[in-house]
Amino acid sequence: MNFGLWAFRFLLWYVCILFVQPQNRFTFLWPLRIANLSFIIATCLHVLACLEERRPLIRLGPATLSALVLLVFATLSQHVGIYQITSGWNPTIDYIVKNCLLLIMVEAMAYSVERVWAVQMTTLFATLWWIKGGLRLSAMGATYSGDRLMGIAVSMIENPNGFAFVMCIFLPLYLYAYQQATRRWVRISFLACALAAVWIIFETGSRTGLVTLIALGIFLVPYYGRHRWKTLILVATVIVLIFPMTGEKNIRRFKTIPQSFKTFFSGEQRERTGPLSQDDQSAEERQAKNRDTWALIKEYPVFGVGVHSDANHYKDRFPMATGQVHCEILMAGRMMGSIGMILYVWPMAVILLGGGWVRKNAAHWPAVSAMGWTLRLQGVALVVGGAFSPHPWHPPMLLIAGCTSALILNLRAEQVRDMEARAGWR
Repeated sequence: MNFGLWAFRFLLWYVCILFVQPQNRFTFLWPLRIANLSFIIATCLHVLACLEERRPLIRLGPATLSALVLLVFATLSQHVGIYQITSGWNPTIDYIVKNCLLLIMVEAMAYSVERVWAVQMTTLFATLWWIKGGLRLSAMGATYSGDRLMGIAVSMIENPNGFAFVMCIFLPLYLYAYQQATRRWVRISFLACALAAVWIIFETGSRTGLVTLIALGIFLVPYYGRHRWKTLILVATVIVLIFPMTGEKNIRRFKTIPQSFKTFFSGEQRERTGPLSQDDQSAEERQAKNRDTWALIKEYPVFGVGVHSDANHYKDRFPMATGQVHCEILMAGRMMGSIGMILYVWPMAVILLGGGWVRKNAAHWPAVSAMGWTLRLQGVALVVGGAFSPHPWHPPMLLIAGCTSALILNLRAEQVRDMEARAGWR
């Protein structure tokens, strides 16, 4: 029995369950704990494979190092966080630990370029279910608060903003599959998936999603203009045609983006001429939450208030710093102070810088070089969308960081082998 192969298969199965979460639809799966069971089996088989093949249990790449340090300080925050509710196991530490272990296992098991590709393709096919759900909801008119498409009630994508955010994260992956496919019908299918993702972003009415999409477009348009100008013209034409088809209220929301940016960065308050709309109220609330949370971080700059803190202790001084703050780095700072903010930036830097490194150093292998470009684009989506999201260290972020770090180690190992071969050592 090939323990390593079966360990990797169970890890991929865990990733699939993590993204699709079938237990939300088929409730009889809840007692079976299929995700936890898959991960435990994958870990046990991985240990057996490492013992059999005499290789280390983990690979100390940049992403794994960040995950290990995050585990240490998250555990430490359980005890030194000034307003931590309990030092025992709680939902927040559970969330952080599981996502860090996922990163570590991905980097440990993806010891070849093909395995990194397999992890990325698993996430791609798992997220096709999201696209199917989004298109069905759009066809049924399942909207709320005007024309906004609801999320599909799965983890991060249970609301319009989260739905748009994850579509932006995986949009570069659909385009990568489109570029690399060799059969015409496969290429057309993946291009259709990418356009469907854009349509879903429009339908959610998410200003965060549109801003992230524009940020991706800044990188994609020059690239496709140089290499695939026909595809660029086709995609631009389709987007121009489908954008007016989204709800009128969504279009009005999108038109408020420039004014919201101006108000947010200038700190000025617009003169009110009537009652606040829901969008204006949301924008003002987010601005106040960011302001109070930053003030709270400056009050407790080193360890923050704890990963699972009691807001009753600071809500009188910082009333808007309670609950969810729609900025990942500020949420990380609230949990673990400046240390948490550094540990949030670390995996982001791995993705952005590592993706660029892979693209440059894999020029002799176009498919891998394109994967580096894709990872970097996913990093752009994570940075821009994360500025308006309340969940630091979420699964897609750490999974992509693990893939990037694994790809770096694999390419470095290949470079070492080539140098040894040229020197006649092998």
